Amino acid sequence: MTKNISKVWTFSSDSNPNVQYETLQYTDGTTSCNCKGWTRRVASDGSRSCKHVRFVDMGIADHHCTATHNYESTTNHNRKDTTNGKNHFFQIPKLGHRKFAV
Repeated sequence: MTKNISKVWTFSSDSNPNVQYETLQYTDGTTSCNCKGWTRRVASDGSRSCKHVRFVDMGIADHHCTATHNYESTTNHNRKDTTNGKNHFFQIPKLGHRKFAV
């Protein structure tokens, strides 16, 4: 079974800054993480949790993460509007193709 991902956060480990963890939020609202707290601790009812998932649930993950990526539908502010007479064309930047200011 494959779930669609809606958003990803990257967190640095508190004990080792060279280690990073990814917390995923799926389109159905569920979350998962690849940290040891999530992968090794399972409650008696089968549920899992870690501080990264709790940050997501509380809505403060953006303040604690080192990076984030949103996989939901692209909004108008990410589009480049090109006008050709009466027609409007939208160019959506492809994943991994970012413009850098020099």
